[in-house]
Amino acid sequence: MATSLFKMPFDVDRLKVQRIYASKELEHCTAETMSCDKIRKIYGDLKFLELHEDRPCTYTSLVTSLDGRIAFTDAPQGPLIAKLNKYDPAGADTDWFILNMLRAVSDGVMLGAGTMNAEADYTCHVFDQDIEAGKNPVPWNIITSLDATDIPFDHVLFNTPEVPVMISTSKQGVELVKDKIKNNYFVVTASSMEDVSDEMIAGMKDNGDKVLVIGTGDKTPDSKVALYILKRFGIDRLLVETPSYMHYLVSQKMMDELFFNYSCIYVGGQALTIGKFGKEFGSKDHPHTRMLSIHSHSDHFFYFRHKLLYD
Repeated sequence: MATSLFKMPFDVDRLKVQRIYASKELEHCTAETMSCDKIRKIYGDLKFLELHEDRPCTYTSLVTSLDGRIAFTDAPQGPLIAKLNKYDPAGADTDWFILNMLRAVSDGVMLGAGTMNAEADYTCHVFDQDIEAGKNPVPWNIITSLDATDIPFDHVLFNTPEVPVMISTSKQGVELVKDKIKNNYFVVTASSMEDVSDEMIAGMKDNGDKVLVIGTGDKTPDSKVALYILKRFGIDRLLVETPSYMHYLVSQKMMDELFFNYSCIYVGGQALTIGKFGKEFGSKDHPHTRMLSIHSHSDHFFYFRHKLLYD
């Protein structure tokens, strides 16, 4: 499906990476994944291990400094951790390509209201002009918010018909959405997975040209129920682009993979880290990961793919 949204070229020879490690577990991938020549030439084969029956397969893509910082304090735009790597600027563009690659294989992208407030033109579509391989180039843009008070309803997402939009919030948040939203919308609410009926999902599909609003939990969303609704709706793969929600899903054992790109710069101090505003894990209870693959663009930029392991 063609789109008139902004596209840009990504040069294969400039961005391609070398795979320097692959886990044997990748030999047992069972989930069929969209691919194309551009992805194979730059990154290689991209296959997912499995899908779930009760929620989407979830993953995130973040770039960090060597000490785990995701933004500078004096310049908090996230992409700068990659772009200000002066020894490998092309590696930063590869980081951007990997995010686009994951958007291309996803049915939906989860973003936070904070990102919308910080970036007035932010849309989660596929910017690579050459990735066209069966998936919609504009996956569902799914806004997550506790109570919808932080959602900017005049944002470009609500004014771009080519971008299909959902809001996932609490039942309390649904009432605010009804009051503030300027678009046509369709609301579904559920207190448990048992409340999610065939009729509810059919109603969502029949109203897919509107902003779909999902209300779960009373004052805070119930992510287990919300993700179940997304799965029933047809969101098999979900890219989570908000670090705070990614951290929350890890705490709930509902995050599957981490694509952590590693820009070899040092930041230190009090600069922002992943999950800084969430509860940290303790010494007796914390998840582990298995490294699935490591790619390198140069001695200054690496791309790690982890599978989360929960006890």
